[in-house]
Amino acid sequence: MMSKHAYRTIARTTAVAVSISVAAVLGVAGTAGADVKPGAYTSITESSGVVLLQRTGYVRSGELVLIGRYRIHPTRTGGYADVFPGHRVFMNRDGHGGYTGPAYFNGVRIGTFILKPQR
Repeated sequence: MMSKHAYRTIARTTAVAVSISVAAVLGVAGTAGADVKPGAYTSITESSGVVLLQRTGYVRSGELVLIGRYRIHPTRTGGYADVFPGHRVFMNRDGHGGYTGPAYFNGVRIGTFILKPQR
């Protein structure tokens, strides 16, 4: 016969395993459903309110097309792309058909990345 301690340990272990499984399934489903919509955008990188770079960019076939083609990795709120070694930009839906998010260089936030849809 098992002790009360053994039953509690089994119940706790089972609860943790179920919680982790549910979180994994929900997390993957949430991420897989998000993306950055294809189309033409004005791409802006700014720092402290100063525009560092502005150009026409496109999102096609899961890629951000600026100077080159950069794979967009989906997130729950849009996506991110590594546009060159050490430079990562996040594209979070802004509620107006565009995207905005932090821009990082070697893990340090250097400004904001903005994609405004071209109409």
